[in-house]
Amino acid sequence: MSNSTRGINSLPPGWGENEQPVVETKLPLAAQLFTVADMMSKDLRGTLKLVKEAGYDGVEFAGGLKSTAQEIRYALDEAGLQVVGWHTPWEYLSPNNIYSTITYNKVLGNQFIIVPWMPDETLHTRESCLKFAAELTWVSDVLGMHGMVTGYHNHATEFRPTDDTGELPWDIIAQNTPSNVIMQNDIGNGMRGGGDMIEMLRKYPGRGVTVHMKPYSPESRDTFFDDPNCTIEWDEYFEIARKDAGVRWYIVEYMNNIRYPNDPIAALAASAEWFRSRNGR
Repeated sequence: MSNSTRGINSLPPGWGENEQPVVETKLPLAAQLFTVADMMSKDLRGTLKLVKEAGYDGVEFAGGLKSTAQEIRYALDEAGLQVVGWHTPWEYLSPNNIYSTITYNKVLGNQFIIVPWMPDETLHTRESCLKFAAELTWVSDVLGMHGMVTGYHNHATEFRPTDDTGELPWDIIAQNTPSNVIMQNDIGNGMRGGGDMIEMLRKYPGRGVTVHMKPYSPESRDTFFDDPNCTIEWDEYFEIARKDAGVRWYIVEYMNNIRYPNDPIAALAASAEWFRSRNGR
Protein backbone atom coordinates (compact mmCIF):
# COMPACT_ATOMS: atom_id res chain seq x y z
CA MET A 1 0.00 0.00 0.00
CA SER A 2 1.38 3.42 -0.92
CA ASN A 3 1.82 6.20 1.65
CA SER A 4 -0.93 8.19 -0.09
CA THR A 5 -3.50 5.45 0.47
CA ARG A 6 -2.34 4.25 3.88
CA GLY A 7 -5.12 4.96 6.37
CA ILE A 8 -5.60 4.98 10.14
CA ASN A 9 -7.01 1.43 9.97
CA SER A 10 -3.67 0.11 8.73
CA LEU A 11 -1.94 1.12 11.96
CA PRO A 12 -1.04 -1.55 14.52
CA PRO A 13 -3.63 -2.17 17.26
CA GLY A 14 -3.70 0.67 19.81
CA TRP A 15 -1.88 3.19 17.61
CA GLY A 16 -3.71 6.36 16.65
CA GLU A 17 -6.14 6.19 19.53
CA ASN A 18 -6.62 9.31 21.63
CA GLU A 19 -6.53 7.51 24.98
CA GLN A 20 -2.90 6.68 25.66
CA PRO A 21 -2.08 4.07 28.31
CA VAL A 22 -0.55 5.19 31.58
CA VAL A 23 3.12 4.30 31.62
CA GLU A 24 3.81 2.34 34.79
CA THR A 25 7.00 3.57 36.33
CA LYS A 26 8.53 4.03 39.75
CA LEU A 27 9.42 7.67 40.18
CA PRO A 28 12.05 8.77 42.69
CA LEU A 29 11.37 10.40 46.06
CA ALA A 30 12.92 13.56 47.45
CA ALA A 31 12.72 15.36 50.78
CA GLN A 32 12.16 19.08 51.20
CA LEU A 33 14.94 20.12 53.56
CA PHE A 34 12.92 22.89 55.21
CA THR A 35 11.71 20.10 57.49
CA VAL A 36 15.24 19.57 58.86
CA ALA A 37 16.49 23.16 58.67
CA ASP A 38 17.65 23.31 62.30
CA MET A 39 19.60 20.09 61.91
CA MET A 40 21.13 21.30 58.64
CA SER A 41 22.40 24.49 60.28
CA LYS A 42 24.35 22.40 62.81
CA ASP A 43 25.52 19.46 60.71
CA LEU A 44 25.02 19.62 56.94
CA ARG A 45 26.83 16.40 56.07
CA GLY A 46 25.38 14.33 58.89
CA THR A 47 21.83 15.50 58.21
CA LEU A 48 22.01 14.64 54.53
CA LYS A 49 23.26 11.15 55.40
CA LEU A 50 20.28 10.69 57.75
CA VAL A 51 17.88 11.82 55.01
CA LYS A 52 19.38 9.24 52.66
CA GLU A 53 19.05 6.54 55.32
CA ALA A 54 15.40 7.56 55.83
CA GLY A 55 14.66 6.37 52.30
CA TYR A 56 15.20 9.30 49.93
CA ASP A 57 16.80 9.55 46.51
CA GLY A 58 17.09 13.34 46.38
CA VAL A 59 16.59 16.59 48.25
CA GLU A 60 15.16 20.02 47.61
CA PHE A 61 16.82 22.89 49.47
CA ALA A 62 15.06 25.95 50.84
CA GLY A 63 15.96 29.49 51.85
CA GLY A 64 19.09 31.55 51.77
CA LEU A 65 22.62 30.37 51.15
CA LYS A 66 24.38 29.27 54.34
CA SER A 67 27.17 27.15 52.86
CA THR A 68 29.31 27.37 49.77
CA ALA A 69 28.09 25.53 46.70
CA GLN A 70 31.23 23.38 46.80
CA GLU A 71 30.54 22.30 50.40
CA ILE A 72 26.95 21.35 49.56
CA ARG A 73 27.96 19.49 46.40
CA TYR A 74 30.52 17.48 48.38
CA ALA A 75 27.94 16.65 51.08
CA LEU A 76 25.39 15.56 48.47
CA ASP A 77 27.88 13.31 46.70
CA GLU A 78 29.03 11.86 50.01
CA ALA A 79 25.44 11.04 51.04
CA GLY A 80 24.50 9.70 47.60
CA LEU A 81 21.69 12.21 47.06
CA GLN A 82 20.61 14.17 44.00
CA VAL A 83 19.60 17.82 44.21
CA VAL A 84 16.13 18.21 42.71
CA GLY A 85 15.52 21.88 43.31
CA TRP A 86 16.01 24.90 45.51
CA HIS A 87 13.22 27.00 47.00
CA THR A 88 14.91 30.25 46.17
CA PRO A 89 13.99 33.58 47.79
CA TRP A 90 12.52 35.99 45.24
CA GLU A 91 15.23 38.59 45.84
CA TYR A 92 17.85 36.07 44.67
CA LEU A 93 16.22 36.20 41.23
CA SER A 94 16.29 39.97 40.80
CA PRO A 95 18.29 41.42 37.88
CA ASN A 96 21.08 42.27 40.32
CA ASN A 97 21.33 38.77 41.82
CA ILE A 98 20.15 36.23 39.26
CA TYR A 99 23.51 35.55 37.64
CA SER A 100 25.24 34.74 40.94
CA THR A 101 22.27 32.47 41.73
CA ILE A 102 22.79 30.71 38.40
CA THR A 103 26.50 30.22 39.08
CA TYR A 104 25.81 28.80 42.54
CA ASN A 105 23.26 26.30 41.24
CA LYS A 106 25.47 25.25 38.33
CA VAL A 107 28.07 24.10 40.84
CA LEU A 108 25.35 22.10 42.62
CA GLY A 109 24.08 20.61 39.37
CA ASN A 110 20.62 21.96 40.16
CA GLN A 111 18.21 22.63 37.30
CA PHE A 112 15.08 23.68 39.19
CA ILE A 113 14.92 27.17 40.73
CA ILE A 114 11.53 27.35 42.47
CA VAL A 115 9.96 30.49 43.95
CA PRO A 116 8.61 29.23 47.29
CA TRP A 117 5.99 31.89 48.01
CA MET A 118 4.94 35.47 47.40
CA PRO A 119 3.38 37.85 49.94
CA ASP A 120 -0.40 38.03 50.06
CA GLU A 121 -0.49 41.53 48.56
CA THR A 122 1.07 40.12 45.37
CA LEU A 123 -1.87 37.73 45.00
CA HIS A 124 -4.85 39.92 45.94
CA THR A 125 -5.64 41.39 42.52
CA ARG A 126 -5.43 40.31 38.90
CA GLU A 127 -3.11 43.23 38.13
CA SER A 128 -0.63 42.28 40.86
CA CYS A 129 -0.72 38.61 39.77
CA LEU A 130 -0.04 39.64 36.16
CA LYS A 131 2.90 41.77 37.26
CA PHE A 132 4.39 38.82 39.11
CA ALA A 133 3.73 36.50 36.13
CA ALA A 134 5.59 38.91 33.84
CA GLU A 135 8.56 39.01 36.19
CA LEU A 136 8.54 35.22 36.53
CA THR A 137 8.54 34.96 32.73
CA TRP A 138 11.66 37.13 32.60
CA VAL A 139 13.31 34.85 35.19
CA SER A 140 12.32 31.84 33.08
CA ASP A 141 13.87 33.37 29.97
CA VAL A 142 17.17 34.11 31.71
CA LEU A 143 17.41 30.71 33.38
CA GLY A 144 16.53 29.00 30.12
CA MET A 145 19.68 30.38 28.51
CA HIS A 146 21.63 28.44 31.16
CA GLY A 147 19.73 25.17 30.98
CA MET A 148 17.63 25.86 34.06
CA VAL A 149 13.93 26.31 34.71
CA THR A 150 11.93 28.20 37.29
CA GLY A 151 8.64 27.48 38.95
CA TYR A 152 6.21 28.63 41.60
CA HIS A 153 5.13 26.75 44.74
CA ASN A 154 1.70 27.30 46.26
CA HIS A 155 0.44 27.83 49.74
CA ALA A 156 -3.25 28.53 50.52
CA THR A 157 -3.68 32.10 49.23
CA GLU A 158 -3.31 31.07 45.58
CA PHE A 159 -6.74 29.39 45.82
CA ARG A 160 -8.64 32.29 47.32
CA PRO A 161 -10.30 34.49 44.68
CA THR A 162 -8.75 37.85 43.86
CA ASP A 163 -10.42 40.93 45.30
CA ASP A 164 -11.15 42.51 41.92
CA THR A 165 -12.04 39.77 39.42
CA GLY A 166 -12.72 36.73 41.60
CA GLU A 167 -10.17 34.62 39.71
CA LEU A 168 -7.78 32.24 41.39
CA PRO A 169 -4.22 33.64 41.54
CA TRP A 170 -2.93 30.15 40.62
CA ASP A 171 -4.86 30.27 37.35
CA ILE A 172 -3.71 33.80 36.52
CA ILE A 173 -0.06 32.91 37.09
CA ALA A 174 -0.27 29.62 35.19
CA GLN A 175 -2.08 31.13 32.23
CA ASN A 176 0.33 34.05 31.88
CA THR A 177 3.68 32.26 32.12
CA PRO A 178 5.38 29.94 29.62
CA SER A 179 4.50 26.26 29.74
CA ASN A 180 8.02 25.40 30.93
CA VAL A 181 7.42 27.29 34.20
CA ILE A 182 6.73 24.61 36.80
CA MET A 183 3.52 25.05 38.77
CA GLN A 184 4.75 23.19 41.84
CA ASN A 185 1.55 21.72 43.24
CA ASP A 186 1.58 21.39 47.04
CA ILE A 187 -1.54 19.35 47.65
CA GLY A 188 -1.80 19.87 51.40
CA ASN A 189 -1.21 23.62 51.28
CA GLY A 190 -3.65 24.09 48.42
CA MET A 191 -6.45 22.04 49.96
CA ARG A 192 -6.16 24.12 53.13
CA GLY A 193 -6.97 27.12 50.93
CA GLY A 194 -9.93 25.37 49.29
CA GLY A 195 -8.12 24.36 46.09
CA ASP A 196 -9.01 21.28 44.06
CA MET A 197 -5.39 20.28 43.73
CA ILE A 198 -5.86 17.07 41.76
CA GLU A 199 -7.91 19.01 39.23
CA MET A 200 -5.12 21.60 39.06
CA LEU A 201 -2.65 18.87 38.08
CA ARG A 202 -5.03 17.83 35.33
CA LYS A 203 -5.79 21.41 34.26
CA TYR A 204 -2.14 22.32 33.59
CA PRO A 205 -0.65 19.19 31.99
CA GLY A 206 3.10 18.83 31.95
CA ARG A 207 3.65 21.59 34.51
CA GLY A 208 3.92 19.43 37.61
CA VAL A 209 7.50 18.32 37.00
CA THR A 210 8.13 18.39 40.76
CA VAL A 211 5.29 18.25 43.29
CA HIS A 212 5.02 18.47 47.06
CA MET A 213 3.22 15.76 48.99
CA LYS A 214 1.82 16.29 52.45
CA PRO A 215 -1.37 14.92 54.01
CA TYR A 216 -4.42 17.08 54.63
CA SER A 217 -7.37 16.81 56.99
CA PRO A 218 -10.00 19.53 57.53
CA GLU A 219 -10.34 18.25 61.08
CA SER A 220 -6.78 18.34 62.37
CA ARG A 221 -3.20 19.09 61.47
CA ASP A 222 -2.28 15.83 63.23
CA THR A 223 -2.76 13.55 60.26
CA PHE A 224 -0.71 11.18 58.13
CA PHE A 225 -0.85 10.11 54.50
CA ASP A 226 -2.95 6.99 55.12
CA ASP A 227 -4.92 8.16 58.17
CA PRO A 228 -8.72 7.85 57.94
CA ASN A 229 -9.06 11.63 58.45
CA CYS A 230 -6.77 12.42 55.48
CA THR A 231 -9.16 13.40 52.69
CA ILE A 232 -6.72 13.12 49.77
CA GLU A 233 -7.59 10.46 47.19
CA TRP A 234 -4.07 9.17 46.71
CA ASP A 235 -4.90 6.63 43.99
CA GLU A 236 -6.36 9.37 41.82
CA TYR A 237 -3.52 11.72 42.71
CA PHE A 238 -0.80 9.33 41.57
CA GLU A 239 -2.67 8.40 38.41
CA ILE A 240 -3.03 12.05 37.35
CA ALA A 241 0.55 12.77 38.38
CA ARG A 242 1.82 10.05 36.05
CA LYS A 243 -0.67 10.51 33.23
CA ASP A 244 -1.16 14.29 32.99
CA ALA A 245 1.11 16.31 35.24
CA GLY A 246 4.49 15.12 33.94
CA VAL A 247 5.85 14.47 37.43
CA ARG A 248 9.52 13.55 37.56
CA TRP A 249 10.05 13.90 41.32
CA TYR A 250 7.72 13.49 44.27
CA ILE A 251 8.88 15.67 47.15
CA VAL A 252 7.80 15.01 50.75
CA GLU A 253 7.36 18.02 53.00
CA TYR A 254 5.92 16.53 56.16
CA MET A 255 6.37 17.76 59.72
CA ASN A 256 4.26 16.69 62.68
CA ASN A 257 5.44 17.75 66.12
CA ILE A 258 2.48 16.00 67.75
CA ARG A 259 3.20 12.57 66.31
CA TYR A 260 6.96 12.96 65.91
CA PRO A 261 8.01 15.52 68.55
CA ASN A 262 11.45 16.96 67.86
CA ASP A 263 12.17 14.16 65.38
CA PRO A 264 11.77 15.35 61.77
CA ILE A 265 13.86 12.44 60.49
CA ALA A 266 11.35 9.97 61.93
CA ALA A 267 8.56 11.89 60.17
CA LEU A 268 10.46 11.72 56.88
CA ALA A 269 11.23 8.03 57.34
CA ALA A 270 7.56 7.19 58.00
CA SER A 271 6.57 9.19 54.91
CA ALA A 272 9.09 7.36 52.74
CA GLU A 273 7.89 3.99 54.08
CA TRP A 274 4.30 4.90 53.15
CA PHE A 275 5.40 5.95 49.66
CA ARG A 276 7.43 2.78 49.10
CA SER A 277 4.50 0.68 50.31
CA ARG A 278 2.65 1.91 47.23
CA ASN A 279 5.38 0.35 45.10
CA GLY A 280 6.72 3.79 44.16
CA ARG A 281 3.44 5.14 42.86
